[in-house]
Amino acid sequence: MELLSSALLAAFPHGFTTRRGGTSGAPWESLNLGGAVGDAEPAVEANWRALREATGLEFARVRQVHGDRVVVAREPGPPLEEADAVVSVRPGLAACVAVADCVPVLIGDPRSGAVVAVHAGWRGTLARVAARAVAALGREAGAQPGDLLAAIGPAIGPCCYEVSPDLAQVFRADLGARVAEPRGGGSRLDLWLANEIVLRQAGLCRERIEVLGRCTACEPDAFFSHRRERGRTGRQVGFIAPSPPCVS
Repeated sequence: MELLSSALLAAFPHGFTTRRGGTSGAPWESLNLGGAVGDAEPAVEANWRALREATGLEFARVRQVHGDRVVVAREPGPPLEEADAVVSVRPGLAACVAVADCVPVLIGDPRSGAVVAVHAGWRGTLARVAARAVAALGREAGAQPGDLLAAIGPAIGPCCYEVSPDLAQVFRADLGARVAEPRGGGSRLDLWLANEIVLRQAGLCRERIEVLGRCTACEPDAFFSHRRERGRTGRQVGFIAPSPPCVS
């Protein structure tokens, strides 16, 4: 099993899975962690069991709907409740989101140890779901935005994410010209930068945000990609669990 990580979040148990190291067959090979995508349920369950064994964590998941709702998880569980961001304050319980081109954003508060995992597609990015997650950490754990650390994980990059002129214009008007620059007769949307801007507008410092810069569409051996595979593919996850709070 291959897990990617962020140097900024080293104090937090966390990771971004790849498609490597599981039991699923084609076209979901091999570490598919997404249900309801056509894969055999026993294979998906075996993949989750392997992830639990590899990390020593339990996982709190939600049924993602491309919105901006944030929930606080108290117990591990399957994705039943509709939301696109999950807060955890319980050690050993990882907030978790599933992606296959959308952006996974992991945020941790070193002072309280509280964490949140965010799923941000283009709709969620425009809805500023990452900013809603920052606010939720403030309500739940007293986190101050300037103290937070964030990692923007593997997602479809501006190299591959061509969008309509109308959608590009919406993003430029809302988040600035650089997030949807015209390129090659079309417009390429940079969801990494867009979510970085959302986080900075929410009060995070630029030096406390890491962008991994891995494009899911560019790396078929490493990642599932909804766009590249025209919807018939698996899901990788981003997860983060609380760390012990800092003692000042």
